[in-house]
Amino acid sequence: MTAIRVRDRFCTLIFLLMCLSHSAFAQDAASNQPVVKSKPVFVPKITIGKETTWVTEPVGPNGFIDYLAAVNHRHSQGVTLQNNAVVLLYQAMGPNPDRTRQPDRFFQLLGIEPPPEEGTYYEGLGNWWRRKEKPLPEGAVDLNAISDMESTAQSRPWKAKEFPEIAEWLRDLDVPLQFAAEAASRTEYFSPVVPPQGKEEGKMIEVLLPGAQLARGFARAFITRAMLRLGEGDDYAALRDLFVLHRLGRLVGRGPTMIEGLVGIALESMAIEAELRMISETQPSARFVARYRKQLDNLPTRSLMADKIDVAERAMFLDCCIHIARGNMHIEEIAGGDADNSFLKKLVEGAVVQSVEWDEVLKTSNRWYDRMVTAVKLPTYREREASLAKLDEDIQALAKKRQGPTALLQLLGGSPAITQAVAETLITLLLPAVRQAHRAEDKIVQRMQNLDVALALSAWRSEHDSYPKSLADLVPKYLAVVPIDRFNGEPLHYSTTPDGYLFYSVGQNGKDDEGRSFDDNPRGDDLPVQMPKPQLK
Repeated sequence: MTAIRVRDRFCTLIFLLMCLSHSAFAQDAASNQPVVKSKPVFVPKITIGKETTWVTEPVGPNGFIDYLAAVNHRHSQGVTLQNNAVVLLYQAMGPNPDRTRQPDRFFQLLGIEPPPEEGTYYEGLGNWWRRKEKPLPEGAVDLNAISDMESTAQSRPWKAKEFPEIAEWLRDLDVPLQFAAEAASRTEYFSPVVPPQGKEEGKMIEVLLPGAQLARGFARAFITRAMLRLGEGDDYAALRDLFVLHRLGRLVGRGPTMIEGLVGIALESMAIEAELRMISETQPSARFVARYRKQLDNLPTRSLMADKIDVAERAMFLDCCIHIARGNMHIEEIAGGDADNSFLKKLVEGAVVQSVEWDEVLKTSNRWYDRMVTAVKLPTYREREASLAKLDEDIQALAKKRQGPTALLQLLGGSPAITQAVAETLITLLLPAVRQAHRAEDKIVQRMQNLDVALALSAWRSEHDSYPKSLADLVPKYLAVVPIDRFNGEPLHYSTTPDGYLFYSVGQNGKDDEGRSFDDNPRGDDLPVQMPKPQLK
């Protein structure tokens, strides 16, 4: 699987605006082929300050802010070799996680030597199966059957005799999973942001995040082993695996980028689903539940999306602007895009380009980032959603403003109009992903609350041999307060069933879909918990 690329979010952005880079390419009249110039025609005037560059140091040899160093400095505070989970994770991953070589600079910033090329490292089930030259399961026509088998082993308890090959794969992963478990016990997570090997001057859009991608593989392995241990009656060992995964999700989510935050949320979601399965299958005692809830209370603090937007995502945007202004964004860096828009073609012309006041572009960008940070920090989901909806509406208005032949007339306004056009074009191409990240963050907080309620209900059942008529009955012995749905501010929907219960949050649409989730037919938006937990369809 291809490694996650921070730069992917910027591909269209750079392709559309790379021509603003003041003759990064010249056209060879004789050959009609592009010729890369070694230096830009001029050095743009960019003032270092809070309103423009946002940070004022470190300044690189070129006289511009080194945003990679700035982000690494912020996220390495208090981190040591002894408390950094990433150090041990790379003992489990090796130097080429997700088949992507981490640059030497990455390991230098971690304070370690690169792991040996050959070693006992994590390997996904499919690759392991091919390397071992295992025959396909009976009736299977391709390796998709292996993935289906793995999904089944993750969805319910099982025994080694049922899936002997998967059990063998897990045994071969014993060493890397031990490293990953030890990593999850650490308190800090610093994964340096560095450009690929051989890049003379790093750009944040070039940073690769293969470690975050491979973390999903570890998650699948821990869940698969936990279900094996449940199937073989070792509930406490299963619990340890799930708790390791939960901690790992919190730690990976502490990475500086929004992508790492979303991966952390995904790992936590996987852990919660498996923990709910554990509750359903084992019907744990009140003592067991109390012990696990105490462990969950001591999880590392979840990193907030607002902080990622405010620091790394802002730095990525500003770094992109400055590299465009300086003329060192080259076409070979671009993965795709469409530059046929007549407005953008007009921006190619040198006289227009040289009128851009980059300080104003940076100031405008910072104001939008300030607005996003303020929006995602509002106290309630409804307030955050309304503010981000208005932000999306304003972005769409900017995009519409920059379309069609009338947009060209705006360039006749001289330097101020051209500068505004550049700033607004950058904004329209970068910001919309924030709303989805905010929703993912609210969902994981609600899912975590749902897990806590499910554990409380399990403890009640252990002592009463039934479930309460109302969630209010759980207060104060099992829950401190009656749980409130964060999406509408009202109590969670709860009802008992002949053999269990169903409770749910209404989810981000704020509408009661009677407990139907995204996976149901007809589809809903609720976040339900049902016991006994049904088998996956």
